[in-house]
Amino acid sequence: MTVRGRWTAGRTAFGVVLAMTALLFDAATAGAQSERLDPRNGALEFWGALSGRSPQWGILGETPHMRFGQLAVRLSRPIGAPAAEGEFPTLEWTIDVIPLARLSPPLVSLRGAGVPCPTAALCVLPPDPADRSGLFPPGAPLGAGIAPLGLVRRFHRRGPVSPWIGVSGGALLFSERVPTTKAAQFNFTASAEVGLRFGPPTERGITLAYRFHHISNAGTAGENPGVASHLIMVGMHRPRR
Repeated sequence: MTVRGRWTAGRTAFGVVLAMTALLFDAATAGAQSERLDPRNGALEFWGALSGRSPQWGILGETPHMRFGQLAVRLSRPIGAPAAEGEFPTLEWTIDVIPLARLSPPLVSLRGAGVPCPTAALCVLPPDPADRSGLFPPGAPLGAGIAPLGLVRRFHRRGPVSPWIGVSGGALLFSERVPTTKAAQFNFTASAEVGLRFGPPTERGITLAYRFHHISNAGTAGENPGVASHLIMVGMHRPRR
């Protein structure tokens, strides 16, 4: 398979998984169409997110050229006084359960090899810039986790388009050390997001968002180079009955 073919296949595979998740969500909620959905009871959302090559943003992300993607289920509950009938609560507490995450293969660490390492970015063997072997080539580690510390603030809560901003924190466990070979399998996460929900509050809707996502092990391993990711999120959102 050509380089272009592998790259296209990788993106297609992730798209197929996201489409299957959306279909499962649609089937699971089809029986609720005859019942009134009320956003004041909280909501259920299935979403997927994908980023290209990570930037170097100092302490927020010292590991460049990493790709990251995840699929998740989000549960949300209102905070504070009930909203008016037919509109979203102003504040929501969210929990993201992440059954599938994937990161680029770990970079080879040079620490301890007699190489000067004033920063983490200079302590790894950089990837080959000509290597485009796929979105997630063989050897890319898998992960799973949870982000139970989420907060969402919604605006324009009655209309067909509802903007929101949010933050969340949690952890991911990967199948091997990431993002370098001397980092850790268990990593903490933090993110900030801004997005739009399309659809009336009392019906199912589509969500589209940008999320800045950070991964690091908080100094629990020999190396702690963070990964900063610019994620594009797409999801399906349904208020609870």
